[in-house]
Amino acid sequence: MRFTFWMVILCLVQVKVTAQTTGGRSGLNFLQLPAQAKSTALGANHMTIAGNDPALFLQNPALLDSTKEDQVSLNLMPYLADTKFLNLAYANGVKRTGGTWGVGLQYLNYGNMTETDDIGNVIGEFRAADYGLSVGYGQTIGAFTLGGTVKVAGSSIESYHVWGLAVDWGGVFKHPKEDFTVGFVVKNLGFLRQNFVGANDPILPVDLRVGTTFKPKYMPIRFSVTIHHLNRFDMVYNDPNLFFTYDLSGARTPRKVGIAEKLGRHVSLGAELLLHKNFRILLGYDHLRRQELRLNEAGGLAGFSFGAWLRVKRFEISYGRAQYTPGFGSSSLSLVMNLKKTAKQ
Repeated sequence: MRFTFWMVILCLVQVKVTAQTTGGRSGLNFLQLPAQAKSTALGANHMTIAGNDPALFLQNPALLDSTKEDQVSLNLMPYLADTKFLNLAYANGVKRTGGTWGVGLQYLNYGNMTETDDIGNVIGEFRAADYGLSVGYGQTIGAFTLGGTVKVAGSSIESYHVWGLAVDWGGVFKHPKEDFTVGFVVKNLGFLRQNFVGANDPILPVDLRVGTTFKPKYMPIRFSVTIHHLNRFDMVYNDPNLFFTYDLSGARTPRKVGIAEKLGRHVSLGAELLLHKNFRILLGYDHLRRQELRLNEAGGLAGFSFGAWLRVKRFEISYGRAQYTPGFGSSSLSLVMNLKKTAKQ
């Protein structure tokens, strides 16, 4: 069974990789949203953070280890313009395989929309939604864990549909004595199909990430640093109508963006303030989000995020808030329950 699973992973990794890394707009971007409040609070892109939440395998399947066994989680994020993003996940160990299996459901509901004819007359309503079903497996050998996820993802708008098949693949190393983790993940390798007449097949939001989570020995703070979208160096959207200069002849030219700024847009930072073994304050910053969403006149807290984590017996409750523009953002709430009779501390 394990051999078959990894063969499927390796075969799908080869599907349309070149086409997906050559640029262009991607589809099903909800796959890049954090699937739990802890990730929201720490900066969205981290894939080495510790915890019992089984939904963490949606960030990196290599996080499927024994700490996720017999855990179930629910995450609700009211998103933009009254849309709602729901995530469910469950993980457990299987003696026959020696590893940990996880299953996750992601559902982004856009709600009801008014349907009109070509002259604007209302003729009814229709619904729109994005969805994803993921099955993952992780196996730990010593200090290393490798994991893979196969997922079916799609989107529907009225009678139009997009669907696809993708894989995530990653690995982490956890120091046996120190609070130190380093890892990588390749996300959303696969293909999409759509039934829009005459349209080209969209591409998935492929993302290669590397990162680390560590706690200095005598500090009550755990840090996370993640470098995301390594498969695409230039992440700058340089709108020529907004960002431009004039050359010596007076002609308008696009603004030049330096190497340091391009590098910075790949970095996400997070910190957990370990105030108590059952309570933490969470802080995060993502430079790409800040630069893309901040207002020209004022940046405010765009790109920053914060939250908290609380454990009460067999339950863990997390809250995360990500700021997009001054005065506007989204919140996320997660509930994790240990189904075992004795919760791990």
